[in-house]
Amino acid sequence: MTSTTNDARPITILWATQSGRAKACARRTIRLLHSSLGITPNNIQGQCSFDDFGADGFLSLGQQQNSLLLMFVSTTGDAEQCTSIASTWAKLLSKSLPHTTFQHCQFALFALGDRAYGPDAYCAAGRKVAARLNQLSAIPICTLGYGDDGSLNGGVFADLDVWLEGQLFPTLKAMIGGGQLKLLDASCSSALDDKEIKMYTVKAIRQADAAENENVALHEWQNERYQQHYANCFKHSCPTTAYQYNGDIKRRITSNANQLDCKTHPLLGRVSVNNRITADDWMQNTRHIRINVLSSMKGDAPTLSGASVTELPYQAGDVATILPSNPSSLVSRFLSVLPTAIRSIADGTIHIQYNQHHTQTSMNNHPWPQYCTLRGLLTHCADIQSLPEREDLFALSSFCNPNHEDGNDHREKLISLSETSGAALYGDYIIREKRNWVDVLYDFDSIRFEEGGAKLTLEDLHFSIASSPSFIQMNRSPTVSNGFALELCVAVVEGSTPFGRPYTGCCSKYLESISPCSDQTTSDGSDIVRLWIHPGSFSNLPLDIRENPSPHHYFTTPVLYVGAGTGIAPLRSLILEREAIMMQNGATSISSSATTVEGNRDGNDDNILVFGCRSKAKDYYYGEEWEEFVKTKRLRIIPAFSRDQKVGKLYVQRALREAGGGSGELIVQHILEHNGAVYIAGGSKMARAVKDEIVEALTNTLGSEKTAKKLLNKLKRTGKFSIEAWS
Repeated sequence: MTSTTNDARPITILWATQSGRAKACARRTIRLLHSSLGITPNNIQGQCSFDDFGADGFLSLGQQQNSLLLMFVSTTGDAEQCTSIASTWAKLLSKSLPHTTFQHCQFALFALGDRAYGPDAYCAAGRKVAARLNQLSAIPICTLGYGDDGSLNGGVFADLDVWLEGQLFPTLKAMIGGGQLKLLDASCSSALDDKEIKMYTVKAIRQADAAENENVALHEWQNERYQQHYANCFKHSCPTTAYQYNGDIKRRITSNANQLDCKTHPLLGRVSVNNRITADDWMQNTRHIRINVLSSMKGDAPTLSGASVTELPYQAGDVATILPSNPSSLVSRFLSVLPTAIRSIADGTIHIQYNQHHTQTSMNNHPWPQYCTLRGLLTHCADIQSLPEREDLFALSSFCNPNHEDGNDHREKLISLSETSGAALYGDYIIREKRNWVDVLYDFDSIRFEEGGAKLTLEDLHFSIASSPSFIQMNRSPTVSNGFALELCVAVVEGSTPFGRPYTGCCSKYLESISPCSDQTTSDGSDIVRLWIHPGSFSNLPLDIRENPSPHHYFTTPVLYVGAGTGIAPLRSLILEREAIMMQNGATSISSSATTVEGNRDGNDDNILVFGCRSKAKDYYYGEEWEEFVKTKRLRIIPAFSRDQKVGKLYVQRALREAGGGSGELIVQHILEHNGAVYIAGGSKMARAVKDEIVEALTNTLGSEKTAKKLLNKLKRTGKFSIEAWS
């Protein structure tokens, strides 16, 4: 047992993460704080995301005497904050906060990012948090840490270890020695006994009948016995900025920023279309998926005072977050590598009880259903396809049975894989060969001889909505009698590692496997998906119409869209939304004998699309739609089919540079002469290359790079320049 003095100074550890890396860095740091510095769990509070901790709670830290804040902040999109800090960040930016808000607070911050986004966007979210805290009188105790996704032999975790050993830990040791940070005497403390103070207790209370097989597990979350428990579990994964809907699936809006992060149950949609839109003989399987959203999971909707209802269920450019399920074959394989005692209760009802001594924020980090089966839990709540982090491997090491002939060797190998010295080995074994939890448990078979297992966590994947809410309600598209419809463009992730190991993406493969139901009135439930909808990067699409619109110059603000691959998804929704506005205001419908050549300067300047893919015949996503728009001069398209060139390859940045006469003339004309907006979507390297082209073209005209970047920042603040990119 441990004890603390009343004047012990707590460390508050918080993270902002989109994919889980910042949380993984925090987990590693917490363990090393104990093993290296003797800091016990009693001296650490928080251990959750910023918004789970609460914006008000975060601000109160600044008024606590001698508070110490340790943060891990990831950057998402184009130098944006993650959704798990959105509410806290909004409050932190309030102009009403006095400059002494954090006068009693000291902090250290590790920022995560990717250098591929460029120096301006690299770790920008973390740098902004540190700068704002400094403005509010918080004092940094060491230099800011930077984690690069692209760092050799470990990515951000390799950079984390360097920062911990070179900056944070030496500083904390000095603080402990100087008496500023009063901690337990190491001789009075113990290791994290009882498997780091178990979060919950699992009791098997009923063995399954023979009829409860894998197929039953696939529908377990819909089973009346378990449905509400799964609904409560899924609610924890709700994105902070997700829209709220009433019982009739009408979107509710509120001007109260404090009510924007109300957790809600997922919407339920049925897949009505699931078509491949790449050639059958093409290497990439990309799907066009239509989902009819008809209801939400049972549960009381959050109360939003002063909320009103809007007819549009979502906005063009919004994002759908899908909750996938693991395939039954993978779940069965996972169960096969667990200890016999655990496998034996796989199909029996289990009761997960949270220990009362844990805080609410800690519970938010482990949102399991209270009643379920183990097979159902693994199917719907655990991301067993993810790559174990180094801290996960360290945690697994304690379960290697020393009585097994390879038990001690397995333990040493897992510890080695988790440490800095084994970063190269971790890169080879986990990252390059994409070994998931099942693979690791299979390889280290001494683990299955000891009862227990890793605490798996749910990871969400995101897809941009490829449809327009206004356009999809037009007569040209099928309508939904109840609820609403949305469309996704999903590239299925599948391939082989350097040594021939096959791998697939959890969510994309899940969506591909769903067979659409032709009869939307009946269903066995296999076509139902769980999702939330929340704002993306393009929430300020200009829709104002000119006073005297012409057929091809309809809007006051023209838009230049630049995208590659599935980056076309959000751009398509923007283009269709503007088309819907035109049609609703009496513009000519889409049918005309007028023709124009691709990229012809005489086409439409309201909507200019620069789109890149490998081949026009193989992966020209929504090409037929673009051709129709080109015929009516509603769209000017500048294609970049990289592999269709006789010499070299043509990418979107070069196509953009050469359009309009070359040397970036189209860019200059669009932004400086027409006061146009620019939206970019796709991979991070492409997005950076396009942004560089824009900066270079503006620099040549404006005379300095500083002036060009200042202009882009101004456009970004007004919503006329946005990037949605991913690694």
